[in-house]
Amino acid sequence: MEDLISVLKPSERLKLKLRCLYEKQGYRKYEMSRFEEYAFYLENRNFLIDKSVITFTDLDGRLLALKPDVTLSIAKNYRGGEQRVYYTENVYRPDRAGRSFKEIEQMGLERVGSLSPDDESEVVSLAAQSMRLVSGDSMLEVSHCGFVGGLLAAVTDDARLKAELAALISEKNGQGVARLAAENGIAGKQADALEEAAALSGSFAEIKERAGSICLSDEAERALTELEALDSAVSKTSGLCDVRYDLSLHGAEDYYNGVIFCGYVRGLPFRVLSGGRYDALLCKLGKNCGALGFALYLDELQLLYGDDAAGRDETC
Repeated sequence: MEDLISVLKPSERLKLKLRCLYEKQGYRKYEMSRFEEYAFYLENRNFLIDKSVITFTDLDGRLLALKPDVTLSIAKNYRGGEQRVYYTENVYRPDRAGRSFKEIEQMGLERVGSLSPDDESEVVSLAAQSMRLVSGDSMLEVSHCGFVGGLLAAVTDDARLKAELAALISEKNGQGVARLAAENGIAGKQADALEEAAALSGSFAEIKERAGSICLSDEAERALTELEALDSAVSKTSGLCDVRYDLSLHGAEDYYNGVIFCGYVRGLPFRVLSGGRYDALLCKLGKNCGALGFALYLDELQLLYGDDAAGRDETC
């Protein structure tokens, strides 16, 4: 068996280890159709990472799309109860330059149903363990949409101003936050809280007191409480990568509604994993339940494959 595994490429070994990890936790493989009706993606385009989709007309006249997203398919086909699935799929999206479409290989998992705090902890722990299998020098950054969202709701009702402040906070541009706040009459404790939010990053123990001192709303306090419980549970899981908390992360407001997280590997310029809680999508589809998951972008790991960094010989 070891001889057979040794001939696999690093990317193939990584996928095998991830599959082993997910199936041991009760997740089952999900396979989607290569083509989906374009109307479904058009109706839910706010939940697409990129709005550009490859379309064509089928022989029966239907307008179809070459799959741009897996999560939407899983949400559409959810039929109730507790669902745990993982997938390995290729999706088709514009490249970084936006000049042509690219085939992108993803591996990820989704948990849908009546989610408890323990369920959230399980998914985040699996994301951290996935990053550890990718590389020993990896990091998972965790945040919660409700923290920055709660701060912004406490200082202004202006949607445009909220979006501009959220962008500056996520860029960690404290000076820009202070300047924009002053220009719009936000001062004192409120302005200080927004500026401080742009710098809240580290272990949970390092940021807890600072974050607690600037909670301007019940929503922000609830988000911090949820993160504290999450950190307590996740820290008990063995085999994790470095887990850090960055409360400046806000996420797409019309997509994520709770915990969000991103994975990085030293030496790679882009995040290789992203995920979070997205109840809003299920709600839009008329399904009253929670949803949480993540995707690992296998194509971003090509730079690691040469030195076998993505295929270290570990068991799961």
